[in-house]
Amino acid sequence: MKLAFYVVLIVFLLANVTKITVFNLIITGRRQFSFLLYKFIYTLILTFGFKLCLAWYYPVGMGVYYLLEVLFIYVGISYFNFYHYVLHIRQSLKLIRESLELVRYRSVPRSFNQLLALIDLPLLIALLVLNHQSQLTVIPTSLPAIFLVSMLLVLMFELSHARRGKSLLQLVKVYPQSELELVANYGTLVNMLLDFCLFFKKQKIRAQFDYGRPRIIEGGKKLQSEPGLNSDNRPNIIAIQAESLDANAVNLHYQGSPVMPYLYSLRNKSIYYPYMMNYHKAGGTSDAEFSIINSVEPLSNYPSIKLTAYNNPNSFVKILAANGYHTAVFHGNEGSYYHRHKAFASMGFARFYDLKKMGLNHVGWGAPDHELYAFILEETKKQAEPFFYYVITMSNHCRFTNVLNYYRHKAFDTIKNKERKLYYNSLSYVDETTHSFVDKIRVLTEEKDREEGKQAARETYILFFGDHTPGLKKKIYREAALEIENRHLEFVPFYILSPDGRVYQEAKKAASFLDIGPTILDLARIDTLYTTYGESLLPPHNISAKIPYRGYWFDREQLYQKIKNYGKQNQN
Repeated sequence: MKLAFYVVLIVFLLANVTKITVFNLIITGRRQFSFLLYKFIYTLILTFGFKLCLAWYYPVGMGVYYLLEVLFIYVGISYFNFYHYVLHIRQSLKLIRESLELVRYRSVPRSFNQLLALIDLPLLIALLVLNHQSQLTVIPTSLPAIFLVSMLLVLMFELSHARRGKSLLQLVKVYPQSELELVANYGTLVNMLLDFCLFFKKQKIRAQFDYGRPRIIEGGKKLQSEPGLNSDNRPNIIAIQAESLDANAVNLHYQGSPVMPYLYSLRNKSIYYPYMMNYHKAGGTSDAEFSIINSVEPLSNYPSIKLTAYNNPNSFVKILAANGYHTAVFHGNEGSYYHRHKAFASMGFARFYDLKKMGLNHVGWGAPDHELYAFILEETKKQAEPFFYYVITMSNHCRFTNVLNYYRHKAFDTIKNKERKLYYNSLSYVDETTHSFVDKIRVLTEEKDREEGKQAARETYILFFGDHTPGLKKKIYREAALEIENRHLEFVPFYILSPDGRVYQEAKKAASFLDIGPTILDLARIDTLYTTYGESLLPPHNISAKIPYRGYWFDREQLYQKIKNYGKQNQN
């Protein structure tokens, strides 16, 4: 019995070290055998003695430690599966409510790699049972000696890091730019503790924002060149942010027909950018509106939209309001989610209509898009012009079960894979409701102009784009995403529906969320100085600025070619 205990103990400790090593391989994305061997040995040195002592002297403590370790690994992998980055302490504390909502509505993406957290559980159970049943004689050990040997070995590794310019002290000097390298060398726990200490104060967190350089927006010149346009007749602008819609979805086919026929047809009926790089970082889905409205890359270590006492100084909404625009935002979820009810007011929106204020109810998670659009249409009837509406939909949220409560496309009943069937059905609903809303809002604004007896009709522009990829497995759907320079990049479609039916399709360069703000200011015919790394996407243009992402600058043409070649969706 004693021999069995010691054998199981050694096997468990080795299995546990292997589990932590594989966890680090998943998080870092590195697959080289040399890196695997390095992480295994380094983890063995750091944890073997500590866990050996726990198992011998404090089996209950070992059980408690194991539960914490399982939770840490499970949460870390779950977060990485969707956001493709490491979790941070302050970020996780700030997103407890949002995380619980995801669990409540069963919207956490599932993957087999999450089971890694429990892979050594049978060995632990066997170890605890044997420990309880056996009257073990504890092998005499010297805790100081074990600690000293471990520290000497760690010091040897650290000297090796220093020779390559990647010691802990060297990486701290250029942190957070060195965050990925620090995670690779020292693991996620060390990174979390370091980030917590270095960015404990909100001022240091806010100081990470890089708004770019001042850029002159000359939209006002169009007032003189376009008949019927003047400062009192600026166009209405509606921006629609569609949930979980990436660039490949609008080109998806099933049995020879497009899954989203309306959006697919808009390629030849609008100003269309097939690939717009989005930001999906520490703030989750809220990073979309934050980065768009402020034209700035959101933070990697804190949900940007939840920053307290932050007045969103670069919000283009404030510029619109200063030029006579009536501004409002509509969202099919509760306003307290991600503190949007506070953030949107700080961004300069005059009104925020969340699910409760619109008098709508959750059907699944969030209000159905068709009910959201119906409310917006009614609000438009009494809306003073010009107006800017920012619309955020919910129906197409992962895991794509919401739509089954109110819509079913029978053409997809023959799809055998349940997740694919749900996603296709959900996309079809988004396509139909978007088509219906666009047609109705066009008619409504034209009728308003006629009723008010305007000599020159007020134009209405509609911008439509996704917020991020759907988070589906590769065998179900090939997402519009790339891994470049150890960074995960996602792409969504971007359309501008102009009242004159202008057609343009970008065929060389990728756009980014940073471009939407300058584009809207240009559409609004406003002359202003705006700080941004983005550019107006209204043709004719010569967009050339590189796109920033986690400390790296990406060339637009190279991004376009890579995502185009990688993202070709198989025809089903």
